[in-house]
Amino acid sequence: MKHSSRFHYQSLLPVFGLYAALALPGPLPAQGATYYVAQATGNDTNPGTLDQPFETIARGVQSLVAGDTLYIRSGTYTERVDLRTKTGEPGKYITIAGYPGERPILQYADRVEADYGTIRARGDLGYFIFENFVLDGALNSNKTCWQIAYGNHDFILRNLEIKNFKGCGLYIQADNISVINCKIHDLISVSGKSGERWYGIYLRFGNNILIEGNEFYNAPGGGLQLYPGPISKLVVRNNFIHHNNRLADAPVGGIVLQGSATTTISDTEIYNNVVYNNGTPTSGNAPGIQIGVYTNNTKVWNNTVYGNKSYVIHIGHNNTTTNTIVQNNISYGNKLGDYFDGGVGTIYSNNLTTDPKFVNLAASDFRLQSRSPAIDRGVALKQVTTDIRNNPRPKGRAHDIGAYEADDTEVTPLSSPKDLKLQ
Repeated sequence: MKHSSRFHYQSLLPVFGLYAALALPGPLPAQGATYYVAQATGNDTNPGTLDQPFETIARGVQSLVAGDTLYIRSGTYTERVDLRTKTGEPGKYITIAGYPGERPILQYADRVEADYGTIRARGDLGYFIFENFVLDGALNSNKTCWQIAYGNHDFILRNLEIKNFKGCGLYIQADNISVINCKIHDLISVSGKSGERWYGIYLRFGNNILIEGNEFYNAPGGGLQLYPGPISKLVVRNNFIHHNNRLADAPVGGIVLQGSATTTISDTEIYNNVVYNNGTPTSGNAPGIQIGVYTNNTKVWNNTVYGNKSYVIHIGHNNTTTNTIVQNNISYGNKLGDYFDGGVGTIYSNNLTTDPKFVNLAASDFRLQSRSPAIDRGVALKQVTTDIRNNPRPKGRAHDIGAYEADDTEVTPLSSPKDLKLQ
């Protein structure tokens, strides 16, 4: 039976300079041919259809032009995805994705120090979608990571898992990049020293960057290193960032945003994130959220920040951190305190620093009990209309504080009865 290799195109509409791909449930239809790779049953002499797939990713990539889609069937592929001669076009993205309902593993073994990573697309290449597969660095013996850099632009990464790399999960210096619903974890630093700390994401510079709905954990150097810029129109929202930074030499905890004397970071929004338990007794300082020097117009809204080694929210010094807004955040149980402000023009209001009455702190359930003092105590923010679960805000008389908006599913646990006598 022959399968059609053509799909109708569904465009990606701009949203805040980014893309409307955020809410799409599965692989995007594209205006081009659709090819298939199946390691177990394919052959590179096949036409690449669903019932006659290619065997290797390299053969599938060879066929791609702007607007095409390549689906990879389940299996462990020990080859590099080399895209140096490929690029999409505006309105005609190239999509490389795991086949719906399957989750292939890409486990290329880098043999060169500081190599390109499993996916090689450095240069003036763009309009790519990558989704629904695993990048596993278990075979890597050298420092490497996925580098989106050196002219790259307009990448969407969605529903990926990136793990076991001797390097950062993602290294980004590019414009128009979206990282959505990914899991980045268990990175490895051999020396544990500066230059080999490794973060979930290391964003050096870029404009129109979205980091949304991801989970970052067990990165030896920290969760998100957003430094040194220039960076503008960066949105970090709805992420779980936890149990990062186990190195004595690492100053990054959950999120660090910091420019330099020659490069600034402006117009960043950080909201609806849960940032917790970053840092160990032997690690370096691990702030929950640090808004460092040479930053301007940063908004820190409705985050839940708990149990980090350093300050929950640390704002600059030397009068180079300007116009930071910190509102509706829960900061509780952090080692060095809840708030440090060395900035200029900071607005700090409607934040909670006492016990917020989480549903189950031992299980890292940071929803709010019905008697939480965070309920209905926030300032109304027209930019934050949902919580980390995409539930609407507000549910009650006013916005709640923290990443979660309380609803009817949260209950106050019953206390044990006292002086109970059996009759």
